[in-house]
Amino acid sequence: MRLSNSKVNTFRRCPKRFEYKYERKLTPKRRSVALERGSWLHTLLEVHYANDPNMTIEYPGQKKGKKKKKVVKVGTDWKRAHIILTRAFNALFEEEREDLGDLPGETARIMTSYLRRWRKEDQQYRVIDTEVDEILTMRNGVEFNFIIDLIVEDDLGGLWLWDHKTVKSFMDPDFMLLDSQLARYFWAAERMGYAPLRGVVFNELRTKPPAIPALLQGGGLSQRKNIDTDYETFYREILKHGLDPQPYDEILHRLRTNTGRFFRRTVMPRDKALTKRTMLDLLQTGEEIEANQARGRFPRTVNKTCDWDCDYKDLCITELFGGDPSSLIKANFERRKKE
Repeated sequence: MRLSNSKVNTFRRCPKRFEYKYERKLTPKRRSVALERGSWLHTLLEVHYANDPNMTIEYPGQKKGKKKKKVVKVGTDWKRAHIILTRAFNALFEEEREDLGDLPGETARIMTSYLRRWRKEDQQYRVIDTEVDEILTMRNGVEFNFIIDLIVEDDLGGLWLWDHKTVKSFMDPDFMLLDSQLARYFWAAERMGYAPLRGVVFNELRTKPPAIPALLQGGGLSQRKNIDTDYETFYREILKHGLDPQPYDEILHRLRTNTGRFFRRTVMPRDKALTKRTMLDLLQTGEEIEANQARGRFPRTVNKTCDWDCDYKDLCITELFGGDPSSLIKANFERRKKE
């Protein structure tokens, strides 16, 4: 058996969703805007922090009317990666582009603001590795496939594991402490020889781009206090319209000092006790998955999040009431050929 953070978290959330996703290999044909935006940003971050001039990215394409993944070399130039992804986006059907909105413009604005926000802080780190994708064998013979987004070295020679998270709103720090994925990173990195390991950095980016201030009919930009934007976006609009920055000193000062509106980094130190208990939980989860596979039955875990956090809700309801799901599956899902 081979486990991953995604598999374990999915099973713990709902065994039935695990069955749909990993046993029956069903994936929704239509992805949410938030997932597409998050995936796009993750690719740009991976390229930006990469120290490999031969870095390539994979993006969706078509050949003879069939979907086919394409690979192109981008090096460490996130702007080139963005251009490639934009071309793939523009090749979509008009209806698909309308559903996804202005993904190219939004992701470019988020990435540009992110780099401005962390330009100085990032100078204290040296990139050791990006997208570490490895498989390790645990003591019971179960394989664990883990992916670490970024490993950096600080000025004192300590190593930090980074986890890029694109979120609608920032996570509660208490939840981060309970996030088992954190301790799994420690376990895996230590066995690969990364030392001295200091801890992990949760690198959060809100998937909502900074709002562009409205241009008023009487001239000038809106300065409403609840505008959800950042300093760079607002100041860029001032220059774009050829306006005098002085009348906007107050709002610019407020936006400049509120640097945590769209991006946040939370540092979690390494903890041996946490790592030990989390890995014991991982071993137990593997045993439970095997038991469900042997029985050929995965029970449902129903709660309020099913309504907005599960792509398989309609399929689950149909099968629960004894209906034939074949037409629903054909219309809304594809079968993955590989993980």
